[in-house]
Amino acid sequence: MKIKILVLILVPMIWNCKENSDTAKPKVEVSKQETLAVAELPTSIKELAKFAVPTFSDAANSDEWMIFKEIDANGTVTSINRQRAIDLYKAITKPQQVSAMPIFEIKNTDMVILPIQGKGFGGAIWANVVVDRKTLEIKKITFEHKAESEGYGAALTQSTFENQFVGAKINLDENSFILKKNMEQRLDDGMVVDGISGATMTSDGVIEMMNLGLKKYKEYLMPK
Repeated sequence: MKIKILVLILVPMIWNCKENSDTAKPKVEVSKQETLAVAELPTSIKELAKFAVPTFSDAANSDEWMIFKEIDANGTVTSINRQRAIDLYKAITKPQQVSAMPIFEIKNTDMVILPIQGKGFGGAIWANVVVDRKTLEIKKITFEHKAESEGYGAALTQSTFENQFVGAKINLDENSFILKKNMEQRLDDGMVVDGISGATMTSDGVIEMMNLGLKKYKEYLMPK
């Protein structure tokens, strides 16, 4: 009789413990998923981070070293979240002109990444420009494209072409750059750049993108 009573008491207790254990498991799994979501950075942000800060680690949180902002067509600068910055950054890789540009400030420095958008021979071209906000000097630059011709316009991504822009100071009122072939037109119209051999339209597109694209950040770089 005592054994039957003991069994009747223990069975419900064991069953309740099992239910409580099963209920608790999903909470732990959700917590792990949330932690992974916070730690994992989008590829575009990782690429920007490693470009601007070579010591950046995949395990780092972009919010710890970067401030996200945008500037609209009127020159108004606004603080934004990371997702908004990613959406704006993706938009510049498309042919359509964007109405706002992302700004990626590197914390505890005067460095800022300014993406710019343009058009080459084969379609959309764009660049990420690391600028010293105090001196307006270009510290690093990388060009990208959608469909420039291999052996011709695609050479805009080569370091020999990109390095011509490094060290130049941005002129936010006049053109900052001019192609060497156009020197006879305006000797004082910006820093002279050697174009890409056999890719006149791509070269012209890059110079126009640099001159017009960087001017869009005037109200940010030289606030009144």
